Amino acid sequence: MSLGYFFAGIIAHVKNTTLMTNKGNKLKTLKILWLVMIVLPIHAMATELVSDQVRLSNAWVKQPMPGMQMSVGFVDIENTTTKALRLIAVRSPFSMKSELHEMVMVDNVMQMRHADDGWVIAPGASISLAPGGKHVMLMGVKSYEQDQTQTQLEFHIENMGWVSVAASLKVSMP
Repeated sequence: MSLGYFFAGIIAHVKNTTLMTNKGNKLKTLKILWLVMIVLPIHAMATELVSDQVRLSNAWVKQPMPGMQMSVGFVDIENTTTKALRLIAVRSPFSMKSELHEMVMVDNVMQMRHADDGWVIAPGASISLAPGGKHVMLMGVKSYEQDQTQTQLEFHIENMGWVSVAASLKVSMP
């Protein structure tokens, strides 16, 4: 639910409740408004804090070929802090299941592996999830509109929480 709908609901509730003569309802409404005034600034600070600690850029998802239920996502992630960060999970509304994967060479054969422990991003360093290397594996791709141009990729960073980035949908790899 967007914050716009949230505020519209609160405003409607306040209008309806203040027309009533019951003092208990007015008090309840005031308590709700105070709670909203306290919680929203805390949420805003947390969002800014996350964006100050990590920078996500160049995010894109390969548009699946017709009939395919798998796709792949890519992004550049920069750790802007002075301590190491661990990327531990990924999710997306574009697919039923999302995992962190990487390509590794085993006996001269390239293999794709699930990154069970995620990846550590050193202080001030970046990692690139790019074709032929680390990437997001999207499995069970949900139906989407043909004219859809983007989706979301959300990354879970240990001790920080989820960080979301808009990812462009591209027909082929650049």
